[in-house]
Amino acid sequence: MNTFVPLEKLKEFDLQDYHEVWLTTSERWPQDPETAERMCLWRVDRELTTDVEIDDLYFQNLPRLWLVVDSLSDQTAVNGVEQALTTRLNELDLTGEFHPPEKEKLPCGSEDKTDLRS
Repeated sequence: MNTFVPLEKLKEFDLQDYHEVWLTTSERWPQDPETAERMCLWRVDRELTTDVEIDDLYFQNLPRLWLVVDSLSDQTAVNGVEQALTTRLNELDLTGEFHPPEKEKLPCGSEDKTDLRS
């Protein structure tokens, strides 16, 4: 699920339901690098338990918050968004990693593990 929020609403937005915060230059198909520049600005630290096996595909489908900026190469603007986000995260007592490496997109299923029994 993708949610777009104007930068001015960030200071009052509840970030607790979001796995990642991204910057993009367009509200149209931000996951597609062909149509917009995008950058993962922050990813929440999640505590995993050992009783349930969760793979990367699960995290790929978690909600993302998208903030639109004019240009990702405008370091002053990016730093301003990062400072505003840091302030909001501290208010909500959320921890995570800034500028995490982008994770490889996984296919929705693997053909060699398909069980056709009903």
